[in-house]
Amino acid sequence: MKKPEESSADPGPAAAGAAEVAGLVEVMAKLRSEEGCPWDREQTWDSLRRYVLEEAYELVDAVDRKDPAAVLEECGDLLLEVVFMAQIAHEEGRFGMAEVARGITRKLIRRHPHVFGDQERASDADEAFARWEAIKATEKPGRAASGDRLPRGLPALLLAMKAVERAGTAEDPERADPNGVLPALDRMHAARRAGDRDELETALGDLLLAVARGARRDGLDPEAALRNAVRRLPR
Repeated sequence: MKKPEESSADPGPAAAGAAEVAGLVEVMAKLRSEEGCPWDREQTWDSLRRYVLEEAYELVDAVDRKDPAAVLEECGDLLLEVVFMAQIAHEEGRFGMAEVARGITRKLIRRHPHVFGDQERASDADEAFARWEAIKATEKPGRAASGDRLPRGLPALLLAMKAVERAGTAEDPERADPNGVLPALDRMHAARRAGDRDELETALGDLLLAVARGARRDGLDPEAALRNAVRRLPR
């Protein structure tokens, strides 16, 4: 089977996209040059961290609002941060945008043998995800299939979901305690009556973790659920 880059089917959008990204890379290179912008020239990976997070959150918010025009704009803003960081890496002799795109393209092909290889097509999304995780585990032996490490910069609830998902590689979610929320609530009530603030905080953390564990068991996204609940609050 032909790889995507070898296919002649519908080359228009791919070619147009490649040309526009190439133009963006050129603009960023100009901004970082001696004749470019002083602010852009001063930026580093460290200084761009906050903008990467801000743009990602703004994109998620646009998706939640179901605003196509905003999604378009925020996709561009997030892409800018990727190109920005790749340009800095290029200047330091590390890698460039070509390596970034090549790396993710090869990963997508490698982890979709049911699309680009000889493997039978996946019957549904769950099977496709399971195959992805299995291939990832063989690429990185000795590491958890759900991720090399927990990204500590994630919001706490999302971090909890990642931790629960990782634990799920060794623990069947169906066997997880479905009543974990209730014991945590009981501990919170007891700690509140005793005036033990440290225990109250610990029990609250266990409660939220139990919620994340239950959400995974039921196939829910607690981050999205909480965002939707906040939107329902009276304004």
